[in-house]
Amino acid sequence: MNLSHKKIFIAPHTPRTTMFKNDLLKNYPDIDIIGFIDKSKNGNDIFKVDTIKSLEFDYILILSQNHFNSIYQDYSKIIRKTKLIKVLLKNDIYFFQNSRQIWLEKFKNTPNFFKEIFLKFFVYLFDTFSIPRTKILFLSKSFIGTNNKMLYVTSLEKGLNCIMLSDNNIQLKELNSHNIPCINFNSLRAYYHLASAKIVIQDQGNSNSLLKFLSPNQKTLQLWHGVPLKRMNRLTDVTYDYFTSTSKYVNETSLNTVIPSKQQFETGYPRNDLLLKKNHTQLDLLFYDKECYEIAKENKTIVYMPTHRESASSVNNKSNDLIPLDFAKLNQKMTMLNTYFIIKLHPFVMQFYEDIKNSKAYSNIFFHSIQGDIYPLLKYTDILITDYSSVYFDFLLLNKPIIFFNYDYEEYSSNMNGFVYDYKKNAPGMKVKTQALLENEIEKSLADKDAFKKDRKEILSKFFTYHDEFSSHRVLKVLQ
Repeated sequence: MNLSHKKIFIAPHTPRTTMFKNDLLKNYPDIDIIGFIDKSKNGNDIFKVDTIKSLEFDYILILSQNHFNSIYQDYSKIIRKTKLIKVLLKNDIYFFQNSRQIWLEKFKNTPNFFKEIFLKFFVYLFDTFSIPRTKILFLSKSFIGTNNKMLYVTSLEKGLNCIMLSDNNIQLKELNSHNIPCINFNSLRAYYHLASAKIVIQDQGNSNSLLKFLSPNQKTLQLWHGVPLKRMNRLTDVTYDYFTSTSKYVNETSLNTVIPSKQQFETGYPRNDLLLKKNHTQLDLLFYDKECYEIAKENKTIVYMPTHRESASSVNNKSNDLIPLDFAKLNQKMTMLNTYFIIKLHPFVMQFYEDIKNSKAYSNIFFHSIQGDIYPLLKYTDILITDYSSVYFDFLLLNKPIIFFNYDYEEYSSNMNGFVYDYKKNAPGMKVKTQALLENEIEKSLADKDAFKKDRKEILSKFFTYHDEFSSHRVLKVLQ
């Protein structure tokens, strides 16, 4: 779609659409971006949709993975559909759909309409005939997250009646290989199990549309997927019965504004049990990367987990623009230090490093499987390197060194409209912007010249009520 010389609005106003705006300005220097449209936010460049009817513009570009349908429905009552464009982000490339393509996509999804009818019918049967609901159902669209996985594992070990729903065929295949109850998310059987569940558990917000068809007699729990450093928009399409996090402080200062719920708990995250357990069971190691795990158990190991940046890869599609590291030089350093460097990347970013991974060109650098659960490995990690990822909060439980490789801090924090928590005060570790400084800090940390032990403990006490391996048990106790 050619947007040159076009006058546009972008909707809604989020960190992702802020990055999208920057991408558009890079690709179309002559584009005229009037501002954002958002019904719940205010600002000099933020408009309400009913106030722009008299303004001259060509398109409203709508980028929202979870809320596009409701936004489109609202806007189409006021603005001509020909001016409404759906923006899709696939493999970090933007795609644009006009009104005709939006209609065709909706037509293709017609089978989902009938599935929803089946779900409502099954729910009606269970309610009308008072059929007991005893099942715990884990709902994992796209991938099985670490909190959902670990709570599911604990439920299985306790002999509870539970099942996993997912559309991730790779992970479903592994569950099937262990004879673990699971069903494809998109099957009719899945909708029957949804209707028969006593409680439905999620750790993402990407499948909320199904929850509105459940009975009031069923309960919903949102585990979420980490302490939020980055700003997030509030989930507006669902109110959960419960949500749980790591501390009252986290609930009150961040997640309360994101996750609507009737009750809140501070149980800790189930995935963090994997950091603190003395030994891992076979089920704990579901989805793990065996090669990387064994390396970490037997050697000094550094794990690098950078945050996924939507804008960088979608514009450039070049690996050297994604991670500013000279791998040959880094490998020399790791060899000298007799240390292994394991990198866990987002799937959209990993595609640019497949050649390096497959060639095994570096003796001491390994790429962790993109769909693998890295939390069992973190238990044996000596140093964590990250930037803005919430994984560093969890790693505080181990009180081991954290290095923040925040080479694009100014740009990233601007795109994200700042952070939920003060980054300088709540990220306890040296912050470096170059590879030379990074390698220097690695060497110092391996030599036990760690100046942040006290800071980590102070921040840990604020963000975590419990510092043990029993978070999964506490969550299940809440559900009794």
